Amino acid sequence: MNLKILNNLPIRYKFIIACTMLFTPLAIMVGFFSDSLMRDTLEVQIRRELKNSTESILNMIKLSAQLSIKNSLRNIAENNTDIVRMYHQQYLDGVLTEKEAKAQAAKILLSQQIASSGYIYCLDSNGVVVVHPVDAMVGQNLTGISFVDDQVKRKSGYQEYAWRNPDDLKAKPKAAWMTHFEPWDWIISVSAYREEFDHVVDIDDFRESIGSLEFMKSGYSYVIDLNGTLIAHPTYQGKNVYAQGVETPEGLFATMLTQDSGEVFYTWQNPTEMSPRRKIVVFNRIQEMGWVVASSAYLDDLYRPLDTIRNIGLLIGLFILCGGILVAMQISTAITRPMELLIDHLAHGATGDYSVRMNYQGRDEIGQLSSFFNQFMERLGAAIHEREKLEQQFIEADDKERLRAGQDLHDDLAPHLIGVEIMCQTLAKRLREDSSPAAEQAETIRGLLADATRKTRALARGLCPIHRVDEGLGFALQELIDTVMTFYPVQCQTYGTNCTPIDRAVAVHIYRITQEAIYNAVKHANPNIVTVTLSQDDDALIVEITDDGTGLPDSETSANGEPSNGMGRQIMAFRARMIKADLEVVSSPKSGTTVRLFLPNKYINKEDALNA
Repeated sequence: MNLKILNNLPIRYKFIIACTMLFTPLAIMVGFFSDSLMRDTLEVQIRRELKNSTESILNMIKLSAQLSIKNSLRNIAENNTDIVRMYHQQYLDGVLTEKEAKAQAAKILLSQQIASSGYIYCLDSNGVVVVHPVDAMVGQNLTGISFVDDQVKRKSGYQEYAWRNPDDLKAKPKAAWMTHFEPWDWIISVSAYREEFDHVVDIDDFRESIGSLEFMKSGYSYVIDLNGTLIAHPTYQGKNVYAQGVETPEGLFATMLTQDSGEVFYTWQNPTEMSPRRKIVVFNRIQEMGWVVASSAYLDDLYRPLDTIRNIGLLIGLFILCGGILVAMQISTAITRPMELLIDHLAHGATGDYSVRMNYQGRDEIGQLSSFFNQFMERLGAAIHEREKLEQQFIEADDKERLRAGQDLHDDLAPHLIGVEIMCQTLAKRLREDSSPAAEQAETIRGLLADATRKTRALARGLCPIHRVDEGLGFALQELIDTVMTFYPVQCQTYGTNCTPIDRAVAVHIYRITQEAIYNAVKHANPNIVTVTLSQDDDALIVEITDDGTGLPDSETSANGEPSNGMGRQIMAFRARMIKADLEVVSSPKSGTTVRLFLPNKYINKEDALNA
């Protein structure tokens, strides 16, 4: 067929030809391949449904176990805290000396066994063991061990960690509940292996929920322990699959009880049926409980609807082919023209022009879509305006609060420290005149006060950078990295600090973005070097902050490079939007993090940026 003839045909005939050419081979393909495609689709669907059901039951049991473990450990910890408090009261009442009270309280704590092998121990706020069932551990400082550091930091609450005893092959999950008895500075920790709490979970709580799950016509879920006992099953409840007289598919439970998760196909014949049928089971193990959760379904139940679905599909295909040819001429013009107009308006809206509106008067779907489009654009424009207004108010309030704090440090605390330093200097002089050995200590105190004054002023300059920015952005950034090196053991350097004079408000936003990026790096990424590079070409001012630290987690960097989590990183993005700049964050564990700000030269002045 000559394509030039098609170009000259009305669109309604093009619709007819297109529908014929599209649906005729499609109908033939459906006739040949529908069975295979539907079979694969149904298998994927049943696998997904079985997997989701298994995970749902597993998560339900795990959550219950965790809550039960928490409650058990918490009750024990709170009861023992009451015991310690009782002996402390006896000490306060004069019945016992403090040493006797502590000894008797410790004896009570150590006399208890949690689950099978758990125990109670106590640390103080310095990480030193004060009570422990192993005498050699008492007095040991355990700081540096991650879970101990966490206990010292939090002092109370629930904690999970992995611990390997010397005779264990690998670490096993443990759980602990901590309470802090402040009068003696005892962090009372009740700990035990999680696997020893399987008795606190009652399968009866879940049996009804598990039994209510059905897949296709006769599929079901069940739970079996590692000894082969079916602890939740619609038919063989309480039976052991290895017991004599119990018929089980060969190799099924051997696979389920030796692997952590997977799926197995097998053949099974119910007592009420004449022949065996093919089944699939998806299973997953709960390590702490020693249970295996499984969901199963019969494959023939899955494939039975195929004939009906195939016939319906062919009828639908034929109907669509005929109907498409009949209505193509009527709907072509009614659809294509307003759709093209709507697409054009959407393209304008995508460029940031939220004032575009559809002027379509019809009441059909296109008319409704046009009305929704107009409402959406109106609300979107209002929301964008309101968001920008709120962002600006938030940033202004933040800057105002920083300014107030910086002025308080500079005008109040710094002079106060200077006054105390002078008093210490005078005191040291008098002590030296009296040949007092305390003169050297007084001079040391004076030096510490001088260092505190210097750090206070550095903090004030960081919180209130306006006057520094007035001397140039490069000067302000140089002072910023000097301040960072005052407080953190990190090497900072700057390059290319000369640039075109920038409006104060715009420069303060750039300063704050740089400040936030540097502090994020030194606080969270453990870098050795942080570099700030300021450059400007004919198009834009570019500020780049790089470090050689550990980088950001994947969840904290969005697909377009902008910060996605954390108040500090969101504020960086807000400030960038306020001055019409582009902010990009690139991070990896091997190369550290790079924060790059592009500010077009036309927005160097505040008024230009805000009116853009």
